[in-house]
Parts: sequence; C-alpha cells; structure tokens
Amino acid sequence: MIRKRSKNAPRALASTQAGQLTTALLVLASCLLPLGLLLPAMKTTQFAFWSEQTSILGFGIGLLGAEEFLLAIVVLGFSVAFPTLKLFWMWRLQFSRSNMLSTAQVKWLEMLGKWSMADVLIVALAVFSYRGNPVFSASPLPGIYVFSIAIILAMLASGRIIRQLHNNQGATPGSVNHPA
Repeated sequence: MIRKRSKNAPRALASTQAGQLTTALLVLASCLLPLGLLLPAMKTTQFAFWSEQTSILGFGIGLLGAEEFLLAIVVLGFSVAFPTLKLFWMWRLQFSRSNMLSTAQVKWLEMLGKWSMADVLIVALAVFSYRGNPVFSASPLPGIYVFSIAIILAMLASGRIIRQLHNNQGATPGSVNHPA
C-alpha cells in the first residue's frame, strides 16, 4: 500500500526546490575539501636552495612529528576536524525532516559558521609570515585555493540551511521557528 503524503507534511530541506541548490553546494564542498587538504598548499624554500611542498594535512602532521603539539592541534583542529565536522552536520540538517530539528541544532550550526574562515586564516598567516624572509620563504600553491573554495562553498550552504530553517513554515513548538 502506497501512502500519499499530505501537502503540509514536513519534508527534508533537500526535497525542496531551494534545498536542491544547497545540496549541490554541499556536494561541491564535500568533494573539494579532501582535495584541498591533500593537494600541496604551500611551498617553502630555505636558503634559496632547498624547497618543499606541503599540504594542509601534511603541515599538521609535520607539526605533530616535530612535537609542536599545540600548533598541531590548532592547525589540525581548525583545518581538518572543524570543516569536516561542519560538513557532516550540514548534511545531517539538510536531510532531516524540518519538524524534527531543534533550535539547539540550528544554533550549533550558526556557532560553527562563525569560525568558518579561521582555518583559511591560519594557513594565510603562515604564508604571509614567511614572505620576504631571505632565509626561509613560503608561497601558496593550488591546495590552499581549493581548500578556500571548499570553505566558502560550505559557508554559503550553511547560510542557506539556516535561512531555510528559519523561514520554514509550520514549525512545531521547540523546533526551529519561534513565535515572535
């Protein structure tokens, strides 16, 4: 027996017309993030003779190997764990029925969104701090650009998800919409 769905039944954001663009943004961000983490992101040169290309993930792992644990936690946390966690959370929200989402779940996404560019800033500061140094220099490579595009796409998707949830009509008490 096939059940017909009423027009007022809650749906996942992905099943709406506006949600389809958001899903496309999430697909792109999810494909580009691993590439951005693994492609060479920075080229370092020492004494103008020795050069090395490092990915964002390799940079964090290198810091662990050099026993720079605090820096490694910051780099790996903001550049690997944080964006990955945010993407998983957005996928979860995108495919959950809108009436099943609590305000806390959306607020958590909003909080994650406030830190979105911190990961890009960390790598940009590392490149900037070594520019112009005659002994040690650094220059950006494609990995940082792919990573930045993935983060920006995720930010756009996050904003769309939050806006769609706030505009969602027919929300139940305790869900995303609050009475004004």
